[in-house]
Amino acid sequence: MSDQSSLLVEKLWQLKRRIDNGECPDIAFVHLNNLLREPGYRSDVLRRVESSGTERLKRLAEDIRALDAGAPLMATPAVQTFATQPPETNQKSQSWLRRNLIWMTPVTVAAAIAAVGFTAFEPQTIQVHEDIVVDTVWESGKTYVLEKSIFVEGADLTLESGVTVKGNNGSALIVTRGSRLFSRGRPDSPVVFTSNQPEGQRARGDWGGIVVLGKAPVNQPDAAIEGISGNDSRGSFGGNDSRYSCGVIEYTRIEFAGFEVYKNNELNGLTLGGCGSDTIVRNVQVHRALDDGIEMFGGSVDLKNIVVTGAADDSIDWDWGWTGRVQFLIVQQHADVGDNAFEGDNNGNDHQAQPRSEPSFYNVTLVGTGQTAKKHRGMVLREGSGGHFHNMIIDSYGIETIDLRDEVASLIAEGALTFSNNLIANSGKLGKSSDESGQDNDDFGFNEGQWLTAANQDNLRRLDSALHVTARDPVNPDFQTRVQMRQMKATQPPKSEFFDESANYAGALNPRLQSSWLAGWTAYPER
Repeated sequence: MSDQSSLLVEKLWQLKRRIDNGECPDIAFVHLNNLLREPGYRSDVLRRVESSGTERLKRLAEDIRALDAGAPLMATPAVQTFATQPPETNQKSQSWLRRNLIWMTPVTVAAAIAAVGFTAFEPQTIQVHEDIVVDTVWESGKTYVLEKSIFVEGADLTLESGVTVKGNNGSALIVTRGSRLFSRGRPDSPVVFTSNQPEGQRARGDWGGIVVLGKAPVNQPDAAIEGISGNDSRGSFGGNDSRYSCGVIEYTRIEFAGFEVYKNNELNGLTLGGCGSDTIVRNVQVHRALDDGIEMFGGSVDLKNIVVTGAADDSIDWDWGWTGRVQFLIVQQHADVGDNAFEGDNNGNDHQAQPRSEPSFYNVTLVGTGQTAKKHRGMVLREGSGGHFHNMIIDSYGIETIDLRDEVASLIAEGALTFSNNLIANSGKLGKSSDESGQDNDDFGFNEGQWLTAANQDNLRRLDSALHVTARDPVNPDFQTRVQMRQMKATQPPKSEFFDESANYAGALNPRLQSSWLAGWTAYPER
């Protein structure tokens, strides 16, 4: 590495440290590997620093600009490129529009925008009816209406803080392999994806949701995402770059999404297929999805500060070799809908397929509804999925805490499945699973109850709820625990850039603090 490159890396490290210390209110977190590997991500961070950073930070950004040649500073594994070259005429139209828009009258602007895929009926509302094939920015304070399923192909789509995206029935946003989504909200100005129906008339399934596809490994040959026709190659995903970045989604809320494209083929609130560990998904809420809240198909994408409320199927679902990490997650079931908080699979056709699904969870709060008309399970793990589950509160699940199926004993023996330092409250038979003898034996006779309550697991059980009754309020919830830290047996999360090691408590919220990471950007509308 040249002296100039070494100096640039040093200054980027200083930039990250100063941002982490609060010198740029517009950025909550910077991923160092992305700064080094992704010129587009680096440029976006510098742009935001130049807009809202301290004077010291702005001077550092100026120094970085002078050194930066716009190239990756870390080697990227050689992978096949799937980016689609945009049509020449459309590219020229977009360029011409950007150069000349400022000189046009309002009527001419509307006509020009329509020519390249957008229609502006009001100054702040833009109808989107063509796929996005060049790098595009949706601007803060404006509303964008998806008229149909919009594909992002061979381009980056950036959403500034305060953007609202409304979906018409049958619409979705699909970011194809080789493209990226940068949805960059702020705590006081989130990006909101919601229904285009009037407030008070919105419902689950009003629009399709968000699909983001990448090049990280999956264990399913010729993987194609649910919700897109199998004949459409734009639904393909997966590759051999485990760190592949699908972009950034932070301080973003997704509401009233998910619909059944055809029988047993649905879109979720947020679908991540083959997204790698350099993808950033933080401070994201999925509210009242018709199918799953968030589903991962393979890849190694990490999730942090996540809220899933009122999903009509599973809240968190994974398949085909997902190996990501999760910290600070809240799931709230609703009394009238929903299935499992977690549903984890490896591969239904080959339970031993590699890479094996083996995510790690720390500091999770799962809020069930108890003995309501619609009862729920906390977790279902099957088809060879492993996983590591620690510092969780699993509260008020009417059926049972966890249902393990298929090759459980071998997964535990090889260390691919662990479950310890969790607090199980008011759930099923205090965490013990239902009788699975006879025809209900789907785990080769494995005794789940004995495993969960073994002394070396340090799982705690309590008869009453560990949460306030308002944790189950679908409109104005409070997810803070009633349990003091001395009544928990939490373990320290692993040391890494991702995990907050100080979170030595059970649940997603620090019981020592009155405020939480939920403040400002989450919402729980009924309709």
